[in-house]
Amino acid sequence: MPRISPEHEQAVRTRILDAAIKVFGELGYERASIQDVVRESGLSVGAVYTYFKGKEDLFLTACACEAERETELLQLRLSELGTLTDRLRVAVDWAVDVAIGEMTAKGAMIHAWSRGDTVPELHAMLHKQREDSLSFARRLLGDAVAAGELPVWIDVDSVAAAFMTLTSGFLVLANSGTISEEEARREAYSILELLLAAPAGQAPQAVERLRSQTRSAAPVATS
Repeated sequence: MPRISPEHEQAVRTRILDAAIKVFGELGYERASIQDVVRESGLSVGAVYTYFKGKEDLFLTACACEAERETELLQLRLSELGTLTDRLRVAVDWAVDVAIGEMTAKGAMIHAWSRGDTVPELHAMLHKQREDSLSFARRLLGDAVAAGELPVWIDVDSVAAAFMTLTSGFLVLANSGTISEEEARREAYSILELLLAAPAGQAPQAVERLRSQTRSAAPVATS
């Protein structure tokens, strides 16, 4: 039997994963089957089970690979840019594209979220994905603060987390057909405009008052 090269194995695995993302996105986890992935990929059942233990393993891997692929694309695009405005604009465009662009892969992620509470491995994957995205957003904003492109009083952690929550909402709304790509981009840009308009130096008094009120209104932890 001829020896199969690592390149061929990787190409087959990628072909299966691409087919799985499309199938799960269109049908959802419950309705989709391994046979659907076999038909979409044009490969055999044996080929699928050579690389994946079953439907759940395939679903987990497909969702993780799609998230990793999108993040790598963003990092490549940002590495080619200079100004803060350009970097933030590209990051915003990427977030909207991920949430509302071609909905097949996004549909797969929607189904992942819907099962996250019942499948520990899926919950862990989604948690890691969010943490990785948060870390990337914090680094982008933190580098801008360190370079003097954003004021030091900006709460980098909170801004990054708020934007991640916003884009997650876009994904849910887009999946239900209640927001368009144009509307999502306009809303995301409005946050970007406020960030870029933040005055240098110390935090404005209104911001300090709001933060003080927020801290005083926070619930007290009990043991």
